[in-house]
Order: sequence, then structure tokens, then C-alpha cells
Amino acid sequence: MIGSCLCGSVKFEVKLDRLKIYQCHCSLCRKQTGTASSCGTVINTEKFEWLSGEGNVSKWVKDTGFTSHFCITCGSSVPNKFRGSPFYWVPAGLMDSQNIEVAANIFVCEAAKWSKVSTGVNPYETKPEIENLIELLNGNN
Repeated sequence: MIGSCLCGSVKFEVKLDRLKIYQCHCSLCRKQTGTASSCGTVINTEKFEWLSGEGNVSKWVKDTGFTSHFCITCGSSVPNKFRGSPFYWVPAGLMDSQNIEVAANIFVCEAAKWSKVSTGVNPYETKPEIENLIELLNGNN
């Protein structure tokens, strides 16, 4: 599966036939994306490959540790190494494939009241243990 940012400078491949993603409804993700929820997944580094534009990635870090990685040309959120682990966080909206399944919803306690985005699939009031989320996203892939 191939993904890219809005301008096409940053390109990458996820070596899977389908993706399981989560939707995060927290206020930080809403502000970062400008939407009701952020949609992403966590991929083992063995299943991820940069194709181009890795040098076009910059980051901003909030004093709480919340980090946003983005293309310096178009501003799109882009993949990034997930908290020093052997995983990459990948924004689902960058994928060219539509073979994507929502596997979990996190921070449903903060879901925007005006949103029509479903929070019904595996809802977590806040953030689940990261190991549990990774297992849910990568199980049977």
C-alpha cells in the first residue's frame, strides 16, 4: 500500500494488504487535524519503507510531549517513528488504498458533540494501554 502527503513530496509504502486503524477523538487530535477525529495506525518498522521525501519532514513538539510531524512543503501530517519503539505511526488519510478498517476509537469521552463520526467500534473512554492498541491494530495482518 502506497501513501503520500498532499503535495507528493513525502512518499512511503506500508507492506500490508489492508490496514486496521484507530480514530482518536481527543481535543489535541481535533486541533492538529481540524477534523472531528484523527485516523491513524501503528505499523512495525519491518512493514514500513520511506520511498521519498523523508528529509522533507519536520516536527513540532508541545510542552506536554504531544508531537506533530508534517511535510514542510504542504503541511500534511506524515508518518513518524512511534515513541522510540519499533513502530511507525501512519496517518490513514495519506493512504491511496481504500482497504482500511476501523478497529478502535480512543478518547471517546472527548468526542465532539457536533461530530457524526461513529465511536461505536471498540470504544475506549481514554487511551488504552499502547501494547493493547498495537495488538488490536496488528493482529491478523
